[in-house]
Formats: sequence, structure tokens, C-alpha cells
Amino acid sequence: MALAKASALIVSATLEAASLVWMELAMFASVAVLYYVFVRGHLQSSSTQPNPAAKPRESSQRSAQTPVAEGSAGAEREELAREAHSAVIKLWQRVRDNEAVSCLDLSSVIDSLRKSGWSCADVATEIKTALDGNEALLPLVQAVPATLLRDDSVEMLDRIVALLLERGHSVDLAIHAGLMSAQLRRHNYTGVAATAARLPTDSLTAKMRAMLAVAGAHRGRLDEALGHLRQMPEVPENTRSALSAGGAAQVLALASREQRVPAAAEELRRIKARLEPKHLDELVAVEGRRRGAAACRELLEAGALLKVPRGQGQYQALVGVLKQHSDGPGLLDLIEELEAEKSRGPAGTAVGEPLALTLLEACRSLGQADLPGRVAQLHAAACAGAPGSKVLVATCAALVARESWEEALGMYERELAPKGVNLDAGLTGALLKAATQAGRSDLAQRLSDQAGSARSAPGGSVGDLQRQATLMKACTRERDLAGASAVFSRLRESGAQLTPQIYNCFLDACVQCGDVQRALAHFEEMKRLHLVDVVGYNTMLKAHLSRGQNEEALSLVKEMASRGLPANKVTYNELLHAKVIAKDRRGTWSLVDEMREAGVLPNSVTCSILLKSLTVHSHAGDVKRVIDLIDDVDESVDEVLFSSVIEACIRIRQLDLLSNLMRRFRSKGGFNLSAPTYGSMIKAYGQAGDIGRVRELWREMDERGVKPTSITLGCMAEALVVNGQADEAWDLIHLQLESDERRGCINTVIYSTVLKGFAVTRRIEKVFAVYQEMRGKDIPCNTITYNTMLDACAKCSAMDRASSLLVDMKNSSVEPDIITYSTIIKGYCQEGDVDRAFHVLEEMKGDDKFAPDEIMYNSILDGCAKQHRVEDALRILEEMKSAGVGPSNYTLSILVKLLGHARRLSQAFRMVEDLSSQNGFRPNVQVYTCLVQACVLNRRLERALALHDTMVADASCKVDEKFYAVLARGCIQLHQPAKAAEVVRAAYQLSGHSLAEPARREAVPVGVEARALEELAAKLQGGSSEEQEVFARLSADLLEQRGVRISECRGSGRGGGGKKGRPMPGRGSR
Repeated sequence: MALAKASALIVSATLEAASLVWMELAMFASVAVLYYVFVRGHLQSSSTQPNPAAKPRESSQRSAQTPVAEGSAGAEREELAREAHSAVIKLWQRVRDNEAVSCLDLSSVIDSLRKSGWSCADVATEIKTALDGNEALLPLVQAVPATLLRDDSVEMLDRIVALLLERGHSVDLAIHAGLMSAQLRRHNYTGVAATAARLPTDSLTAKMRAMLAVAGAHRGRLDEALGHLRQMPEVPENTRSALSAGGAAQVLALASREQRVPAAAEELRRIKARLEPKHLDELVAVEGRRRGAAACRELLEAGALLKVPRGQGQYQALVGVLKQHSDGPGLLDLIEELEAEKSRGPAGTAVGEPLALTLLEACRSLGQADLPGRVAQLHAAACAGAPGSKVLVATCAALVARESWEEALGMYERELAPKGVNLDAGLTGALLKAATQAGRSDLAQRLSDQAGSARSAPGGSVGDLQRQATLMKACTRERDLAGASAVFSRLRESGAQLTPQIYNCFLDACVQCGDVQRALAHFEEMKRLHLVDVVGYNTMLKAHLSRGQNEEALSLVKEMASRGLPANKVTYNELLHAKVIAKDRRGTWSLVDEMREAGVLPNSVTCSILLKSLTVHSHAGDVKRVIDLIDDVDESVDEVLFSSVIEACIRIRQLDLLSNLMRRFRSKGGFNLSAPTYGSMIKAYGQAGDIGRVRELWREMDERGVKPTSITLGCMAEALVVNGQADEAWDLIHLQLESDERRGCINTVIYSTVLKGFAVTRRIEKVFAVYQEMRGKDIPCNTITYNTMLDACAKCSAMDRASSLLVDMKNSSVEPDIITYSTIIKGYCQEGDVDRAFHVLEEMKGDDKFAPDEIMYNSILDGCAKQHRVEDALRILEEMKSAGVGPSNYTLSILVKLLGHARRLSQAFRMVEDLSSQNGFRPNVQVYTCLVQACVLNRRLERALALHDTMVADASCKVDEKFYAVLARGCIQLHQPAKAAEVVRAAYQLSGHSLAEPARREAVPVGVEARALEELAAKLQGGSSEEQEVFARLSADLLEQRGVRISECRGSGRGGGGKKGRPMPGRGSR
């Protein structure tokens, strides 16, 4: 009876408790509905636009509402929202300790807390407290980051992520990436670094590294930024870099301020970072004003390395700097460079009106007597022989400024007066005075009559229209749509009969300046006035294709045909370019066929576009079709097209094809290549190891009288050095120094290349001989130069010379970087002077400019391992953890070796387990190999064999032949040759062994190093009869099933039977 009563009481209590929980949940659901209706619903309704098609009655009812009524309704809604938030908070406080909280919307709770005045820190503390008391909340907290990221609640997201990580729970890498991106947008650069510091180093993606590099650059930490760039993988061809153009500009700007542009540019080039011309223009202008022409040249070379088109803006900035620093010789060199650009034809940089005016002003200011005429000729070439009036006036003013009166008067009569160009009062007065003194009364009278006359409005003559068209084109080049619009409006108001050319000029201005809607409206007007032609259609076609509007572009082509305007080469080239960008191979060649059927012959532009479509994976038939197309082009092959051919051959790795094409093109009439083109080919053949072709190209360039630039010389020196010809590269420098014309091309980069060549081959005396020559010839040494030499000292065990280098470095005001310190530490550790390495580390930390990185710590750990300094190594490891520098598998390998030799095997195993789990990576085969060696040193063969079973069970860890060789040798050393035979059987995937089978069976077994097989064979053959029997069976199975003959391994070093002890192809693989 008592039992029945007790059971009834238990059932009653259970039902009561359940009813309370369900009541709580029902109340929360009702509050959530209230929250959605009065908070979320209000937000949605407030953002909804009124329906313009609503009934008049409804419209009149809405308009009848007074502002007072609307204000009252708004106040009511706000009050209801506050009540809803309050109800959500109260309910949260009541149910947060219950276990049945799975239907709780934690993001709504956070929203209510924030809108009720709670700070992000208070909300995070509240959630942490609740989580400490109720682990059932964990799934809800883990789901919150995605919602916070979507709502752009960055500070709250940061705190929730920190809370989860603090409790040992992982957060999706995408959440971290999104948080870093949001922090970067808010200019919270310290926050970006802090977010990344929570993650294991090897888990950072290329995009994260890019964001960290940008954040480091904004914080003024160039070494940090470059460090992240160095850890980004190389970008495949035709793949966009993870680093934005603005980020690349920020890194380059900081590098310029620290005078380390070459190093930064090389890293940016390696990851194929983009740099917009406008960014480079701004950098050149700013850094030029700060540091002078040398900074401008350095940035321009960086732009060339990053393949930034050389534009007028960059030259204008450089001219301004030369003028500011009164650098007349520099201005002369610049004009010679522009003349060289002019000789390149359309591919060169044209001296437009703004650049010409800037050059002329610099000539006037610096008193350069012979340069204004050359500038005018450059501008005339850019304007099809019709320079603008502003340039003509500026040229005349420059001649007046240096008192070249006869030339100034002659120019006025020849160029200005016939075109009716009005001069300002000052120039008119100066010319009038010169004419009077020269006794030319008729000219003096004309100038006197002209003085004070106003400029007439544009007329309708062909000459006037041409000048206005030129002016609009100048505005378009400068992206000045307002200026082009003003010119076009004046022409229309003048009542002149406008031609299609004028309308096309303004249409192009709209398209180039990005105002597509205005361009469409203008194009419709052209069609109404029957002023549209093929040029206009091609302009609009380009606009559609640039915006990815392929359907609109095809419709435009059909419309052209319906108006009787057949597509021309420009039309087809624009369409082909779009197909190539879209990687539509079939569409590309279909369009080429259509082009031929329409009777439109491909030109050099067509071929250049098709060459860009070729990659290393392109079909051989496509390559042949493009080459055949180039042969069929009626035009002669110019350098622009040949440069495209060079790039394509390098990209598809067919330099033999390049050599054949070069001979064929020369036989068809020939053309002269420029120094940069020769440099590109020399570099390509050098990387391919064809040193004979490199020398041939250099001789050819010399025979044809092509003057090498510093970049060309750098390419030649690098090609020689990478092919082991450092002495020849040094001789090349000496040969250039003998020529007055070429001496100026020798720079720090070229000498540093030769230094690196001798350093790699460990010819330390040659390294210092080159260094002394640099100092003797006043060739400045930069950080890279000194780092190269310090690396040579480290490799050649000549660290006694490092001190003098550091003194020279300090005297030359060259600041060391993190690589400098890392190289010095590595050198001392390799020489066994670990105490000196510790001293350098402490000195660097005391300087507070650089923080030790993983490479530096690993160098010191390796030095401690070689000296068996266990306690020092463990202290460095703790310091490494405290500094937030995550250890890697390489770090683990060093520590395992050290602990193994110190007979601390158990500690080595714990170290592997702890460091790998704490830093989020798995031990690799090198770590396992070191552990096996440690087991053998400590005579624990059973643990070594157990390691094999552990490793092969991990499908992500790939076993190699060295691992099996170490394990087999360990068995032999511990007098277990039969067990070593089992290890070999496991390595070759043969039956008859007791080791674990791998989780992932390789198609071809990894095998064992040949030397280990020889040692085992010798041990078994010289052992007992049982061991000899083991050898006989093993030898027979290896030969029959894997094609490996143990006797053939002797003397081969590595590779039993085949290469590296691997089975012969096609023999018994399972």
C-alpha cells in the first residue's frame, strides 16, 4: 500500500515539473511572437515602399493622417517594442538554467539585451555565466556566430568567438575569416591580428594572410606584412590574387617609406598581386615629394615588375619631383626615355597634353635650353601631328623664358598665328617687345592688335570641330566627363553642324568615365538623328562586354546587321576578348570561324587576344591554330605582337616554339626588339636552363645595337647565376662598367644577384670580394645585400666575419630586418655557439622592433638539440608559446630528437601529443620517424613498432621509404633481424608480417631505402639457419611480386631494384 502511494506521488511530481517546463517554453514562444510582430515586423513595414498603383481611396486615407497621429503611432510601437524586449529578457532569465532550452532563439535574446542598453561585454558575461551553469546552452551559443556575422555585429561576434575558444570549442574557419574581413572594413587592424592569433598558424588561408598583410601595413609593420605575403602560396595562372589592389598599394607605400620597395615588390609579384595605375600614380607623387626622384624610379620599377601599365600620371608625378629637386639631368633622362617610348609606336606611352604641359613647365623652371622643342615633337606624335593650343602656347612661353627670341617668334608665326590661338597678356607683351627689338614692325603691329582680344566661341568649320573633338578626347583620357560634356554642350549651342565623330567622342567619354546610363541615352539620341555608325556600335559593345552583359552585346551586333552596318575587326576583337576572359574555348574558335566567313581578316590584335587564351593545359591543336593564324596575318609582326608570343610561349612552357617563331618572323622581314623584350626572353630561357640560348640572345642584342637597361642586365645576371655561372655574371658586370654608356645600368640588385650566386655555392672569399668591389665603386648596399652575405657566412661557418658586416650595415644607415636577425642566429647555432645566438635573440627583443618568429625559434631549438641543452630548449619552447608563436611539425621533430638523445622517451611522446592537439595539427611522417629513432635509442622496439601501427591507421599521414628504413635499421640494431624482415614486408605490402595494414593502401608500395635492404640482407645471410630461411623467402617474394632484386641494391645508394627501393613498374602490384 505504501509502495503504491509513493509511486503515485512520484508520477504526480513528474507531471507537475513537466507542466512547469512546458509553461515556460510556451511563454517564451508567445514572447517571441510578440517580439517578431512589434520589433521585426515594425522594421520590415517601415522599410517597405508604398505601392504606386494603390486605390485612390486608400491613398486619400493615408494622406489624411496628421503628423500628430503618426507620431503617436510611432511612440506606441516603440513602447510595445520596449515591452517585448523586456519580456524576452525576463523569460531568458527564467529559463536559462533549464536543460530543455533547445528551442530558444539566443540571437533574439542578444538583440533584446543590446537594444535594452546592455554593452557587448555585459552580454558576453551574461552568456558565459549562463553557460557555466547550463551546458545545454552550448549548441545555441555555437549557432550564434553565423547570425552575428550576417547582421554585421562585429564586436559581439568577436566576444562570442573568444568565449567559445576560451572554453575549448572550435569555431568554423569561415566565421574567423568573416570576422577579420569585417574588422578590416572598420579599420580595426589590431583586431584583425588578434583574431588571427587565436588560430593555428597552418590553418590560415591565403585570404586571411592577405588581410593580415594589409592590417600589418596599416599598422606600419612591414616585416609582419611581408611575412604573411611570403606564407601565401603562389597563385596559378589566370587566377585572381587574394590580396586586393588597395592592399597591395598599402604594402608598397609602407615599403617605400622604409626604403624596401624591391623586397615588397618581389613578394607582390610572386602572389600575382594587382596594382591599379591610379594607386601607382598616387604613390609616385607622394613618395617623390618626400624622398625624391630615386623613390619615383624605384616605384616605377616595382610597377613594371607588377605589370602595371606605364601611364602619363606616373610620368607627371616624376616630372614634378624632378622640378622640385632642380634635377635637370634627370629631366633630360626622362625625355630620352619618353622618346624611346615613342619609338615603340602604339604600345609606348604617349605624351598627352597634361604631361606635355608639365614637362614644358619643368623645362621653363629649370632653364633647359634644348628640351621644349623635343617635348613639342613628342606631343605632336601623340596627337597625330596636331598638337593642342595649350601645348603650343606653353612651348612658346618656355622659349621666351630662356630668351630664345627668334625661335619663339618663329613658332608664333608658324604655329600660333595661323591657328588663331590667343595668348595671355604676359606672353603677348614679351613677343611684342622681341618683335620690336628685332625690327619686325609688321609682326609687332599684329601682336599689338591681338593684345587684349577675347577668345571666340567654337565655330562650325572642320578645323574647329577637329579641335573640339581632340579636346573631348583629352578630357576622356583624364576621366573628366564634366569637361567633355561642357565641350559637347558648347558645340551644340553654337549651332554648328555636328558630325558622327563628335557624337562618338562624347559617347566614348561617357563609357570610359563609367556613366553607362548617360551613354545609353546618348546612343539612343544618335540613332534618332541617324548619326550612328560602326564606331558608335563598337563603343557600346565594349561597354556591355566590360559589364558582363553578353546578351545585350549580341543583341547590339544583330541590330548593327539590321541597319546595314557589318561588323568589323574591332567588333570581332571585342567579342573575342570577352570569350577569352570567360574561358569559352568552343565559343572563341566558333567566333574566329564566323569572322573568316564574314570576310573579316584577323589582325595582330586578334592574334594577341588568342595568345592570351593559351595555358600550359591548352590542347596542342589550339596552339597550332593560333600560330597558323599569326602566319596568315597580312600585317608584319611588330614587337607588340611578338611580346604577346613570348608571354604565351613562356606560359605554355614551349620555348622551342618561341625559337622557331623568332626565326620565321625574322625571315618574313624582321623587326627590331627592344631591351625589355630581350630581357623577358633571357629570363625565360635562364629559368629553363638553356644557358646556350641565353648567351645567344645577349650576343644578338649586342650585335643589333640594342642598349640594355638595368632590368635587362639584371635578367642576364640572374640567368647566369641560376645556371651556376656566377663568375660569368661578375665578368659581365665588369664589361658593362668599362662602357661609359652602360656604366649607369649597374645597380645594387645586379650586384646582389652575383653575391647570391657565390653564396649558394659557398665561395665565401668571392662573396667578400664582390662586396668590397661594391663599396669601392659606391654601389649602395641594402638590407638584401647584407642578408645575402650573412647567409653566406652562416653556410660557410664563417660567422666571425658577421660582426664586421653588422658594423658596416650600421655605418651605412641600413636597418636590419627580421631576416637579418634570423640568419645571424641560425649561423651561430650551426657553428655551435648557442650562447651567442641567445644573446642576439635577447638583443633583438630588447630593441622592440621585431618579434621572434617560428623560423628563429626553430633555429635556436636546433642549436640546443645539437648541443644537448634540454632545459634551454624547453625554456625556449615555453617562451615561444607565450609569444603566441605556434610550433609546427618541424619544431616537434627537433624536440623529439633532443628528448630521445636525452633518454626522455615518455616526455617525447607527451610532447608530440600535447603540441599537436593544442595547435590543431597532426604529426607528419618526419615526426613519426624521429619518434622511431628515439625509441631505438632508448631500446624500446615494441613502442617503435606500435608507432608504425598508429601512423598507418591515420589516412592523412603518408608513410615514406625513409620511415621504413629507420624502423628496419632499428630492428637490426636491437638484434631483431627477423622483425626487420617483417618491416620490409609491410613496406612492400607483402604478406607474412604481423604489422598493421595501412588505412590507405598505395597503388605502388613505398618500399625501403636500398641501403637498409643491403644491411638487412647482410645480417640475415650471416645469421642462423632460420634467419637465412627468412632471407630466402623475403628475397623470393620481393623479386616475384615487386620486381625488386636485393642483390641489385648494393652500391646503388638508394633504390632497390628500381629507383629508391620501389617495385619495378608493372610487376605484381596489388
